[in-house]
Amino acid sequence: MIRRYISIILCLIPGLLLPGQVLAQGKDAPFLRSHPKFLGAFREVVAKAGQSTVRVMCGGKDTALGLVVDEKGWILTKSCDLKDKITCKLRDGRVLEARLVGVHKDNDLALLKIEASGLMPIEFTDSKGTLAGNWVACAGLDADPVAIGVVSVPTRNIPDKSGFDLPPPDAGYLGVAPGPGNGGVRILQVLPKTGAEKAGLKTDDIVILLAGKAVLDPKEFAKHVQKFKTGEEITLKVKRGDKELDIKITLGKRPIPRVEEQNRMGSALSSRRTGYPMVLQFDGLIKPADCGGPLVDLDGKVIGISICRAGRAENWAVPAEAITPLLADLKAGKYPPPNVVVNIPSEKLNQARNAFAKAKADLEAAQKNLAKAKADLEKAEAGPIRQWKNNLGRALPPKVRGPALPNRKPLSKGPNKNQPSREPHESINLLAFSVRVDNPNAKRKHRL
Repeated sequence: MIRRYISIILCLIPGLLLPGQVLAQGKDAPFLRSHPKFLGAFREVVAKAGQSTVRVMCGGKDTALGLVVDEKGWILTKSCDLKDKITCKLRDGRVLEARLVGVHKDNDLALLKIEASGLMPIEFTDSKGTLAGNWVACAGLDADPVAIGVVSVPTRNIPDKSGFDLPPPDAGYLGVAPGPGNGGVRILQVLPKTGAEKAGLKTDDIVILLAGKAVLDPKEFAKHVQKFKTGEEITLKVKRGDKELDIKITLGKRPIPRVEEQNRMGSALSSRRTGYPMVLQFDGLIKPADCGGPLVDLDGKVIGISICRAGRAENWAVPAEAITPLLADLKAGKYPPPNVVVNIPSEKLNQARNAFAKAKADLEAAQKNLAKAKADLEKAEAGPIRQWKNNLGRALPPKVRGPALPNRKPLSKGPNKNQPSREPHESINLLAFSVRVDNPNAKRKHRL
């Protein structure tokens, strides 16, 4: 029914024009895909998918669209542009904080979690039945789609993902063509009027270290250079013949290739446009910030996620058959996000932290109680001994008592060498008395 309705509308638009009339040009032309009347014809197509679409924002700015994949607040979106504080705006107007749970880098997918329930999840359908020439639409938060287009290339695998990733807009430019080398990266070409040429880098130099980091792979070398911005200085350790040199290079501004300039005509392109293992290609005009939402066919079935604006007339979508096998693993944490990302601790993490804090406090209290109990025990054990010594000291007469026991002098002989003096006798009797006192059943040897 919907397919027939769309076909009739598209056929009538040219016929409504008077014979011989020159087709109107400009943004108000009703046959343009961006015209409200044209978009309005697809409202029923995107109506159901739109109920499951959210707006993803980073730092309060529109970043991408996303779609609900579980009623308990699981949101799937594109990952490469996520940064700062992440929030999701729902169709009912609520704006909720989100945390990043998982990232599948190859497909540029990210799984978010918001504290919400009762949401309407998306139902995916394989894109295998979507052929070249079929109409598709990108659902958004509004009633009208954010973009419509025609499938130019059906779903296909892209086995070769070894190409260089497109650099960020502010990435510095070295001005060389790198290639594999023996023990490093070989410089195949030094482009004129670049920082590399001005610094004296030469063809066939072998780059061993880039900013102190060993480099062996040309692709990784290019990625590492792209981390530095225009105007920054980097140091390369290069091997030239038998010598090793440290060369400091100031990065320049990256030139825009002619093909890239043509691709950018009409609208901005997505920050990532390479490296996808499986894509469905369609035309039409979609903004980078409107990527990440559901792509539907004329029956309203969600056949994938619009993932990037790759060129002037080229958009890519990750098909449903590449998404559905990943959802369970993303939820289970098998594709953890980079360290950059965790904005809000999860409920389980908070519970674990609270349990750890409580266990730590209990341990400290137990250690204090143990120390106190030990001190009390030592005091209790020492009490009777001190009491016995005190009682003993008070019971003995001064003659017998003499100085404190620990300070008694050793026994000495009296004037008669064969007889000990009186003092030793008293000391011996005292020692005997001390032994007898410890045994209450023993008879006292001396009377005091």
